[in-house]
Amino acid sequence: MKFFTSALPHLCLSGLLICLIAGCNSRSTVDQVLVPIHSDFGNLFMLEDTIRFNHAVLFGNRWTMDVNSAGELLVLDPQSEGVYLFSPSGAFIQRMAITDCNPEAAFNFFAHASFLDDSQIAVFNNKGVIVFNRDGECVQAITDRDFATNTRGICSHRDTIFAMPGDVWDSTAIRAYSPDLTFMDQFSLPLPEFPRRASTMLTNQGAAMACFDDDVWWVYSESFDASPRLSPTKLPRYMPDFFVERTQDFPEFELVDQSNFRRITEMISEAESQASSVQGMYALDNETRMIVYGGTESDLGTGAVIASHGDRFPAVSTWLSEGPKAVGNGRLYMAGDPEDELTGEATNPPIIRYRFIPPTDE
Repeated sequence: MKFFTSALPHLCLSGLLICLIAGCNSRSTVDQVLVPIHSDFGNLFMLEDTIRFNHAVLFGNRWTMDVNSAGELLVLDPQSEGVYLFSPSGAFIQRMAITDCNPEAAFNFFAHASFLDDSQIAVFNNKGVIVFNRDGECVQAITDRDFATNTRGICSHRDTIFAMPGDVWDSTAIRAYSPDLTFMDQFSLPLPEFPRRASTMLTNQGAAMACFDDDVWWVYSESFDASPRLSPTKLPRYMPDFFVERTQDFPEFELVDQSNFRRITEMISEAESQASSVQGMYALDNETRMIVYGGTESDLGTGAVIASHGDRFPAVSTWLSEGPKAVGNGRLYMAGDPEDELTGEATNPPIIRYRFIPPTDE
């Protein structure tokens, strides 16, 4: 039975919380759980430059960003209903109009946009999914609202597109599609350990799955690390020393309405402060995953763990000042402070770009 489907204030994203399901991956008896080496941020990331977007394109306050392996930047701004492609330096390349592909399409709270690869972009909207090429041309429009609203991550691996669901009740599975998004297969996942909590708290939109050279990896918001789709035995997994495991589910509460909105929100906020959660998993490069954590109160910021799938370096943890706007192309992208606030002019926040420096055993 579903517990509720109303929208609540999300504790991490824009003060809104949507009643879907994410889940928790319980610790496996065959996995080798290790504590990553902790390192200062400056030892792992070198300041590369600052990206300033062309102010002819202005964003609202709920915009999201993705990056491909070529370093191009994809920005989705639901407030202006715009999907924009920028060069690695921030120069405007293309605007993608979803109504050109589907006249009935519009953005809603579930809208997000992701690179499928360096040449194709998927945009999730109220009616389904639209695929563009980097020239802004409509490649395909799929009318499937459930696919659009129930996809928490999507990526390409060996000419197959994989989608991670958000809605997890009695069963869940990663879905596999052909390049034209025809359904081909599915891969079952374990159910969350704390279903009530999983029904409300999710990873960041588009950050529940990432594709690497070795496999497709996925994560629930209560996991301490990600898991591959095809899991081998004795898989090394990393739990940072700052991670606080959840020990209990959310208590039962009634359907949210205007009369109990604040009380239930406060109850959820208190429950969330007692354990860590995964905000998202990102492909730092084709064989390096980055897990970003939040949840427990800390003056140090947001936790992160970086692990190499090819054992090129020992796994490390670090602290970020805040959650990243995007991760990829071997780089971390953080939002800077608006530079022209005092002038009263409308501008986009700059993006601070850091290059990842793989640690050594020394």
